[in-house]
Amino acid sequence: MSLDQLYPYGFRSTLFDRLLPENDILKGLSLQELRQSVAHDLEDLLNSRMAKLDHLIGDYPLAKQSIIQFGIIDFVGLSTANPLDRDKICQSIEQSISAHEPRLRQVKVEMLLDGHNMGALCLTIQAYLNIHPLYEPVVFDALLKPTTQQYVVSAQS
Repeated sequence: MSLDQLYPYGFRSTLFDRLLPENDILKGLSLQELRQSVAHDLEDLLNSRMAKLDHLIGDYPLAKQSIIQFGIIDFVGLSTANPLDRDKICQSIEQSISAHEPRLRQVKVEMLLDGHNMGALCLTIQAYLNIHPLYEPVVFDALLKPTTQQYVVSAQS
């Protein structure tokens, strides 16, 4: 059975997308549009920084998954040349995505090291899109542009 047969009216968009006036709330999303929606939301997540509140919210485990911890840690002082720092960056991003993007499961983040994008940080985000009752594998590319210090996320087809 194909996804088109399971979801003939398309996939539901996020609440935030439905609140925007330019979006047609009656039309469902195609699988590609759903991937683009997730990519857009990942971009927002990666371009936000969380505050260090561990000493204040340590006794409140649900607070770590709440909006007050939305974003990723600041990586100042960490080096992509150091394998331990690379692992810390990837694990931190995996935890943030798992906590704040409920449409993705089994998130795995890898840092790509190549000479083509000198000065830029390239990440590959592999996960499963949670489309009940199925899990669709998805891959996103995230590129931190050194000039703007902003991530650009795109979904691979």
